Amino acid sequence: MFTDMDKVIISTGNILSVNKKAGQKVEDELFDCLKVTIDDPITNTKTGKVFRNNDDLNEKITEFKREEIKIGAKVFLNNSSVEHLEMAVENLLLTLGVHCLDNLILSFHPKQTTYVTNGNGEHAVTNGTSKEPDTPNSVDGKEGVLEWSTGNSNALNELKLLWGVLEDYAKQKKICQLGIADLDPDSFQELYESSQVKPTIAQINLKTCCVVPPALQQFCTKNEIQLLTHSDPEEIITSETLSQLKLQSFRPLWATRYQVHVRCRGVLTAKGFIICATKL
Repeated sequence: MFTDMDKVIISTGNILSVNKKAGQKVEDELFDCLKVTIDDPITNTKTGKVFRNNDDLNEKITEFKREEIKIGAKVFLNNSSVEHLEMAVENLLLTLGVHCLDNLILSFHPKQTTYVTNGNGEHAVTNGTSKEPDTPNSVDGKEGVLEWSTGNSNALNELKLLWGVLEDYAKQKKICQLGIADLDPDSFQELYESSQVKPTIAQINLKTCCVVPPALQQFCTKNEIQLLTHSDPEEIITSETLSQLKLQSFRPLWATRYQVHVRCRGVLTAKGFIICATKL
């Protein structure tokens, strides 16, 4: 199916109608829903877009007036590409058929870099995204410590460029509330103070930090920033996972998870994923 495509964008549609498993890890949930989509797809080979047949996402969203639903999303970015972030947001808006999102959280984990010397001097070489620690409750044995940018001295500059993209969407009123995941207190404060549109949501992963860093908690309280926890992995999908889904020789560029709630009842009416992958 994918042999003639250089890039694919796969939308699972509303997974509440197909995935009934409770308590799944997010990466397992994504895998199962992608498999269902690929097994019964609607494919546009010209655009590289793949949708699930018999999806009811549009019906679930249009069942209510826009002001009656709340749409939140999280973008998992595998690199510091402004183009890929824009692609993720535009595809999300298009898939949902809406002009704005209520909130969007960015999950960007900078790649570690090392330096090798050759005849021309030093050259930076990326070694992949940073790994989660082996122990679930600590980072290097320290509680209340987040180490977001370890191994990449340019990580914050990369993040600021990405944040600028989200700020533009916010200024255009296409995203009402911006958030960021997994930043250490110093990085979060610098992003906050340098940005025109401030983050109003801070997410931290309790798998890597079992105690909320006091400095981060104090800063969020002082600036009325919503502090949330999550259990998402740094990489929600990998090339190895894609190879199990008939996407050999593809690597992921980004993934988006969205949720649609009915405001007055707090009921989850739709949930889904969109992923983009390109040939190696």
